[in-house]
Amino acid sequence: MDNKKIYNGTYTLINTETGTYITLKIHTVQEGNLKGKRIVSKLVGRDNENSYEGFGFIHKETGIDVWRNKRNPKNWQILKILRSLIINGERSRWYGKVELKLSKRCLRCNRKLTTPQSIEDGIGPECIKKGMAF
Repeated sequence: MDNKKIYNGTYTLINTETGTYITLKIHTVQEGNLKGKRIVSKLVGRDNENSYEGFGFIHKETGIDVWRNKRNPKNWQILKILRSLIINGERSRWYGKVELKLSKRCLRCNRKLTTPQSIEDGIGPECIKKGMAF
């Protein structure tokens, strides 16, 4: 698996059939025992900058793996979809059923955007209420 096809960043994985989504963060650990490892985390709280919980690795040699203490059907499904999209692209059985969108920053306040509509609009819901005046 060439894990360089997906870069470190924050992504929103959207089920296009149901409209449900989950926000994922992929990053490389910079220090400590896990230095150099790529971790997949999911957004678990309201703070879309910091409320992430790690649950798996992206390995250059072996692909994607869920941590032993985080193994459950939902986490496996998320990583199986992510792996299929990375490796197979348009040939993935998930292609057309899910989208993987890179997060953007709000044009008004510069906060990270994670919901599908906000990513599309380029502005978050609070800033829309305030209007586009800068």
